[in-house]
Amino acid sequence: MKLFYSPFHSFIHKALVTIHEAGLWDQVTFVPTYPFMNRNREVQGDAYSMSAINPLGKVPTLALDNGQAVYGSQAIVECIDAMSQSGKRLYPDSGPARWEALTRLALADTMFESTAQLAMERWYPTEQQRLSVFEWIWPKLIHGLDRLESFSKRGFADFDIGQASMLQGLSYLDSSSKSAGASDPLHPQFDWTEGRPNLAAWWRESSQRPSVTCHYNVEFQGDDSPEYFQKELQQVLTTQMKEHTL
Repeated sequence: MKLFYSPFHSFIHKALVTIHEAGLWDQVTFVPTYPFMNRNREVQGDAYSMSAINPLGKVPTLALDNGQAVYGSQAIVECIDAMSQSGKRLYPDSGPARWEALTRLALADTMFESTAQLAMERWYPTEQQRLSVFEWIWPKLIHGLDRLESFSKRGFADFDIGQASMLQGLSYLDSSSKSAGASDPLHPQFDWTEGRPNLAAWWRESSQRPSVTCHYNVEFQGDDSPEYFQKELQQVLTTQMKEHTL
């Protein structure tokens, strides 16, 4: 399998967490992809375009051994979890525990996407930033954090897919708030742990899982060139063509 993803180590990737928890780490080829800009903050063109296998051109995108492309992070993590070889699953069986895990997955994913929207708004010069975007999103993030605090206060029976998403959303909010040049007009240098002791304690413990420490704050060491990306992409396309002609 190949996972096309952005290898920024400043936040936790729930797809990487799921792959590690599933015992599939050594069976995945990780292909660095930069839809917007690379680690040096240089804007990318079509060199990393995934439109040939994902019409949305978004990361992550998972290419299975038969060439099938799975995109949308929630589809990817469920696919990976279904192939788990570790003896544990992040998706609980049908029932209240499953619906809660999926609810936390949806909540934290939306918080992640909202934070990404705020980060992208800050790419513009201050005078071009739309205050209405910040005013619209921030109350949702605050309410979401407070709900995650409630979940954490009650506690979790086992590590699940909802917590994997919580790790991603919180880590991205944390890195976005504390990044150099952050200029959020409503919450500059925001500290999401303030007033949320249970969520903060859960974060400290869960961020020490091997599935997190294997990539979080660990600089990517492999080939992240456009040439490598194109080679791996062409392999997927070749496999798809072969499957189509069988």
